[in-house]
Amino acid sequence: MTPARFRTLLLAVALAALFVSPAPAQNVDWRLHNLDLHGSRYAEIDEITPENAHRLTPRWLFQHGVIDGVSNQTTPVIVDGVMYLTDSRGSVYAVDAYDGHHLWTYDVTDLLGGGRREGYIFRHRGVTYEDGVVYSAAGSFIFALDAETGEPIETFGDNGQASVILDVLRLRYPDVETAISMGYWFTTAPQIHEGVLYVGTTRSESLIPGGHVLAVDAATGEVIWHFNTIPQDENDQGWEIAGPTWVGSVRTGGGIWETPSLDPELGLLYVAVGNPFGDSTERDGMNLFTDSVLALDIGNGQLRWYYQLVHHDVWDYDNGSQPILFDIEVDGEPVRALGQANKNAFLYLLNRETGAPIHSIIETPVPTETDREGEEPWPTQPIPHKADGERMEPVAPIFPEEIPPEHAEGKTLVPIFTPIAPNQIFAPGFGGGASYGPMAYSTDTGLLYVNAIDRPFDAGRGPRMFFSAYDPTTGELIWRQIREGYGQAGPVVTSGGVVFVGTGSNIAGYFFAFDARTGEELWRFNTGAGVFSSPAVYMVNGEQFVTVASGGGDRGRRGGDLILSFALPRE
Repeated sequence: MTPARFRTLLLAVALAALFVSPAPAQNVDWRLHNLDLHGSRYAEIDEITPENAHRLTPRWLFQHGVIDGVSNQTTPVIVDGVMYLTDSRGSVYAVDAYDGHHLWTYDVTDLLGGGRREGYIFRHRGVTYEDGVVYSAAGSFIFALDAETGEPIETFGDNGQASVILDVLRLRYPDVETAISMGYWFTTAPQIHEGVLYVGTTRSESLIPGGHVLAVDAATGEVIWHFNTIPQDENDQGWEIAGPTWVGSVRTGGGIWETPSLDPELGLLYVAVGNPFGDSTERDGMNLFTDSVLALDIGNGQLRWYYQLVHHDVWDYDNGSQPILFDIEVDGEPVRALGQANKNAFLYLLNRETGAPIHSIIETPVPTETDREGEEPWPTQPIPHKADGERMEPVAPIFPEEIPPEHAEGKTLVPIFTPIAPNQIFAPGFGGGASYGPMAYSTDTGLLYVNAIDRPFDAGRGPRMFFSAYDPTTGELIWRQIREGYGQAGPVVTSGGVVFVGTGSNIAGYFFAFDARTGEELWRFNTGAGVFSSPAVYMVNGEQFVTVASGGGDRGRRGGDLILSFALPRE
C-alpha cells in the first residue's frame, strides 16, 4: 500500500468514526433479592478484581431515616440504574444507583394495621421486581408499586395492598381480625416468576399454627395456593406424613425466614422451614415439616419431597437462609444440586430433583439423657459427610471453643444435640451457626460460600464470624476466614474473582473483599455499625458498584439506616 493510499484510508476511518454513535455504557441489574431464581448471588461482572479491590472507595451513601431498634437488613434491588430498598418496616425507597440521589418513597407505616402484637419486632430484607412493578411484603401484607413513580398499583389487592396472610387464615379461622394478632407477618422479599409471587410467613416464636407458603397472583394479589409447614389436621396437605410426627397438644412453629428458590425447568419451589416452638414435652416426635427443606410444585403447591435437617428441635436450630441451587458433576455425572446451611452449623447438600443426599448424610446417635420430666429427645440426628466418607467440616464449631476459664467454672461444656439442662455451655448457641444470610455459588471457582456465627450458649465472650468456601463436589472445606463479630450476613461473588461479605458487633461493622479462590483478604471498610445485610453487585454507566446496608449492634438490636455503595476511583 502506497503512503498516499494509507493516509486516505486513515482519513476514511476517522471520518466514519465521527458518524458512528459510541456504544452505550453497560448496565447490569440485580433484579431479585438474591439476584436470580436459584439464589446464586453470582454476578457476572469483572471490573473489580483481586488486583484492584484494595482501591475500592465509598462512592455515595443514602440514609432513609428509619431506626426501629433492629438491624438494617435490606438487600437492594437494582434495575435500569435505579435502586429499590426498604427500611425495617417495609417502606420502599427508590434512589439513583449511580449517585444515591433520592427519587421517591412509599411509606407503609400507617398501612400495616393490627397494632403491635407483644414481641413483634419490625424486620425487613428487601423487595422484588418484575415488569415495571416493585413488590414489598411488609407486616402481613404485600404491596405493589409502580417502579417509576412509587404509586400503588390500583388493581393489585385494595389499591396496591393485598392482605394475603389474612385471606388464608380466614379459611380456617373465620373470626380472625388481623394476621399479626395470630403472630403472622413477613420478614423477607418475595420470589417472583412469570407473574406469580412466592413468599413464606414467619414467626415460629409467636406460636403460629404452622408457617404458610403462599403463591400469589402478581397482577391481582389473590392467593393461588398455600401450603402449611405444620399440617394441623387432615384438611392440610402432608397430614398423612407429618401428622403422626407430633404427639401431644403442641403443634406450633414452622415459620419461614427467607426467600424461596425456584427451578423453572423442574417446576419446583424450594422452601427452608424454621423451628418448632412451644413446650417440647408436649410435642414428642420428629415434628415435621419443621427444620426441613421442602420442594413444592410451583403450579399447585403439592409436596414433591422433603428433607428434615434437625429432628425434634429444642435448640432453635432452624433454617433461616434461602436454599441455593447450582449444577455440578459428581463422579462424572451431572447433578442438580441444592445447598442448605443450618443454624446447627452443618451444610447439607441434596439432589434438588429427588431430595436425596449428594454425599452420605448419616443418622448418628446423639445424647438423650435428660432430667426434664416428659422430654423425649430424638435419638439420632442427620450428620453430613464428605465424598470420602469422613464427616464434613461444620460451618462453625459444634463444641464450645475459647471459653474464658472464669466463665466456665461450675458449668459443663457439652457436645451438640445434648438435651438442654442448667449450667451448660453448648455450640452452636441459639444465635450461632448459619443464620438468615444466604450463600453464594461461583460457576468460575466451583465453590460454595457460606457465612456463619461462632457463639456458644452462655459463652462469656463475643461472637466470631466464620466465613468459609466449600467444594460441593467433594464436601471439602477449601478455605476459611475468621473475624470478630456476627457472621450473619450473606456474601456475593463475582466473575472478577472477588467475594464480598460483612460482619457486625456492638462496636462497629466491617465490609470485606476476599479472593474467591484463595480466601486472601483484599480489602476491608469500617462502616461504623454492624453489617447484618447481604450485599448486591451491579453496573451503571459501565462502572461496577457493590452496595450494602449498615446499621446494627449486638445481633442487630441497635438499628441503623445507612446504605453504602462502593466503586473503584474514577480515572
